[in-house]
Amino acid sequence: MASATPIPRYHLYGENDAVEDFDFFHIETIRTRSKPHGWSLGAHSHAHLFQMLMITQGAGHLVDDTGEREISPRMAVFNPAGAVHGWTFTPDTQGYVVSFSHDYLGGREENRAEAERSALHAASNLVFELEREDLRRLTFCLEEMAEEFGNGRRRRDMFRPLLSLALVLLFSKKADAGELDRTPGFSLFRFRALVDEHFRTQRSPDFYAAEMGLTTQRLNRYCRLFADRTAAQSIRDRVILEARRLIAFSDLSISQVAYDLGYEDPAYFSRVFRKETGEAPADFRARHAV
Repeated sequence: MASATPIPRYHLYGENDAVEDFDFFHIETIRTRSKPHGWSLGAHSHAHLFQMLMITQGAGHLVDDTGEREISPRMAVFNPAGAVHGWTFTPDTQGYVVSFSHDYLGGREENRAEAERSALHAASNLVFELEREDLRRLTFCLEEMAEEFGNGRRRRDMFRPLLSLALVLLFSKKADAGELDRTPGFSLFRFRALVDEHFRTQRSPDFYAAEMGLTTQRLNRYCRLFADRTAAQSIRDRVILEARRLIAFSDLSISQVAYDLGYEDPAYFSRVFRKETGEAPADFRARHAV
């Protein structure tokens, strides 16, 4: 009996390079990614990337575990990290695809706008029908991001506020109307939100399993299924992600970063950081220096 073919998990579609899950933002046209693949992208998922797609001309069909849905202009689609989806587009379809890692919006969970939290905690692919004014404003956001991505010098300063506005345009009405999926049970996004909130003080998978009403064994099973990581590895990934952010973008010394993250011995923190990232904290900071 033939074994099932696993659904591929990419960074960006068709790219098997090492996954960059740190402070990542990318925007491209639908044509750029789809035309070389015959305007068809097979079912796949992204372990760390959230995606927002809007068609401005032409049409597409979104395929996921709910079936097939036709997507036309005046509609937008949001694919959360880990959600399986595939696309077919009519030839010469135009529009944009934005991809970003969950930390790109910056800030702590409690300080994010409700629409941003709703996006990061979405549990399935979402389709939005846009009113005329929201369509105009979202189109403006995407066009500005695309222009800056290709030619600009103010990328970070431009992308984050425009991405936040785009998410507000999509998610604010659904959040207000209570239309977002709140199905009980395991949610990778709820787990990640709990880790975001507690990773400085809680490193044990037992804590997160209890918070989610699961056994540690079941939590590990879900984490392996949806993230290809154990719960402990996922928690450690979040600690190292925060370390990378602080080292790259703050003025804290390496020792201060270690203490901020709960390490009593900065030398031990440096060894852990090198093991997880392949380079010493000082070298990482030098490489990201502006």
